[in-house]
Amino acid sequence: MKTFAKILGFLLMCMMIFVLVFLYATKPSSNRIGQDKLGRRTNENKDQIRKTNVFSEKEKINILVLGATSTSTLAHPDSKERGQSDTIMLVTLDNEHKKAQILSIPRDSWVQIPKVGERKINDAYSIGDVPLAVKTVENFMDTYIDHYVVVNYDMIAGLVDAMGGVDINWEHKEYHYKDDWIYPPLKIDLYPGINHLDGQGAVAYLRARKAYRDSDLGRINAQQNFLMKVFSDLKKPSTILMVPKLLDLADQYVESDMTYGEIAYLAYWGLNLERKDINTDKVMGEFEDRLQSGVEVNVIIPYRSQARKKSQDFPENLLQKDPTVTMQVYTVGK
Repeated sequence: MKTFAKILGFLLMCMMIFVLVFLYATKPSSNRIGQDKLGRRTNENKDQIRKTNVFSEKEKINILVLGATSTSTLAHPDSKERGQSDTIMLVTLDNEHKKAQILSIPRDSWVQIPKVGERKINDAYSIGDVPLAVKTVENFMDTYIDHYVVVNYDMIAGLVDAMGGVDINWEHKEYHYKDDWIYPPLKIDLYPGINHLDGQGAVAYLRARKAYRDSDLGRINAQQNFLMKVFSDLKKPSTILMVPKLLDLADQYVESDMTYGEIAYLAYWGLNLERKDINTDKVMGEFEDRLQSGVEVNVIIPYRSQARKKSQDFPENLLQKDPTVTMQVYTVGK
């Protein structure tokens, strides 16, 4: 019976890949997907831009994932200005060992933004778009970023609704929050125990910060747990039925230098991973008050050397540890 289930799962996975390839081949080009804002594709790469293997000759690649906020308010509901990067994740994929790491960088991290000065790291995207955000993270982490993905929160809402909702275990006391100024208004209602969230409820959950004693650091844990929950749900065979919807959502709410073919390749690559193959961690630091544009703000002074070590030690940090044990975060100083 187990053998039959494995064979069935394999056939369904092959069918999903077939659908991905077919839809990729027939999908009209989007001005948001495959645009090279970093200018890092050589002429040879541009001639072969429809190649799907994002690893090419590399064993490991870094992808900067940014969750972008909207600038729409009740006063300006149709605002098209670029917001801040509310979520910042350095995703490292190791093709040799088939391992992945998601290293979250707190949005309030106090860093040096090139040609701007010291500011919160989430300002880099709003000031200079993807190129400045990438350069800032590269300087801070002392690494090279191969690709970028910018995701609007509406993408998350659409994905969760397409999945039929998601169950989240809220391990805190009852929490309610409302912000009527932003558009659409943000309303958070969370209760102890299992909460079944629709798309907007999931977005509200991911944006909650004041519910946690350590603010954004606590929210990062919630975001990573949510991501792993969605990852698990997407590995179900029924995901094949969602592929057309996912491509439509990507058209509207995702921006990346990768092509549809490369994204489809990564989707297949990722769905072959198990949870134990994915390491989640975050950049730690100390809370301090600093002046930004003449205003006192509470920021996180990140432990830079520790952050770099977490990135550079991957995948060895995952290969050497017991995969059944959740990674501990050690604060060892700057």
